[in-house]
Amino acid sequence: MTHALASSSLRDVLLCFAVATLGCGGVAPTAGAPDAGDDGSSQDGGAPDSGGEPGTPATFNVFDAIPQYGIYDSTEPSYTPPAGVLMWSYGTVFVTQLSAMEQASIGSDLAARVTFLAQCDNYDRLGGLFFISEPKGQVPQPTDARIEITRFITPFSDYTQGALATLVYPDADISPYAQALADPTRDVWVGIAGGSNPVSTDPCGSAAVSADFKAVGFKYSVDFVSTKPLAPGTSVVLSALADVSEMSSPITGTFTNPGGPIAGHVTVIISGHGSGAGGDEYDFTVDRLSVNGTQIGSFNTEIDCAPYAKYSPDGNPGIFQNNTNGNPRNWCPGAPVVTHTFPVTLDAGANTVSLGLTSSTVPSGSYYPTSINFTSP
Repeated sequence: MTHALASSSLRDVLLCFAVATLGCGGVAPTAGAPDAGDDGSSQDGGAPDSGGEPGTPATFNVFDAIPQYGIYDSTEPSYTPPAGVLMWSYGTVFVTQLSAMEQASIGSDLAARVTFLAQCDNYDRLGGLFFISEPKGQVPQPTDARIEITRFITPFSDYTQGALATLVYPDADISPYAQALADPTRDVWVGIAGGSNPVSTDPCGSAAVSADFKAVGFKYSVDFVSTKPLAPGTSVVLSALADVSEMSSPITGTFTNPGGPIAGHVTVIISGHGSGAGGDEYDFTVDRLSVNGTQIGSFNTEIDCAPYAKYSPDGNPGIFQNNTNGNPRNWCPGAPVVTHTFPVTLDAGANTVSLGLTSSTVPSGSYYPTSINFTSP
């Protein structure tokens, strides 16, 4: 039997967001090239500059071994974040500002490379990346709305597992958000969230390690990777749903477009959770995405966990077996949650989005955290 996911931290903190912090359905144009006056210096901290020339795609570090504390903690941990990194929600959420040089290093094929560093919590937990865009000089607050850009599940591993204590996830495609993240007219903050649940029965419980070590479930490092130039331009980001825990099908929301018709893409992140009563983590769905009553795409969430079994030395082997024959899954411990992107043209005003699921049954205690965003171009 799989371990239950501790997902409430991510579910609670990834709120509805549009780039100009205009609330659900908000919209903001963003530029994709640096200002002529940018000198590449870091603002309000952030990761070190990549050293590349402005406008040159490059790989740079966003977070380095950031700890994840307990989702049930109610006091601040005895941890001082690196310079320029803000710690929220008792050490389960961290945000950092991208420097001007880092923004200029974002390319059109932008990907996020997440590294999991095992420590004390060896269960499968939800994690994810989001971003916040603020007016110049405005520091984000924990209540500011955010956009989720990728989601992943931690493996069953702990700090004693040698090479298996480190997992580099496959690069997550976040290119739909490249223009917004590169906007030099905004202060862009990238966040990582999820939290852990270290307890006395985990691998650190009876180990001769410090209390500070025992308080950390695991750590994350994050790099942004680009290889192709990003053409100067503008971007519009609209949010219909931002990590909303849905418990029925179809899942619906609204893109509010204050301008004229606009072409772009809709990106969906969805995963089913809940282990009771044959819960949604033991199933997969065929999903149909419609905008204004017209289907624009479909996808299947079925996944074979067998390739990820080796990364979970502490896990129940049954999770990773026969997933395409009698033991279905829609996510795997140690794997990313696949995103799905489809082209669409939005009308002016309100645009209804609907995501239909087959099977549409949601057992008691199960839910589908769902993010649906529009980006243009």
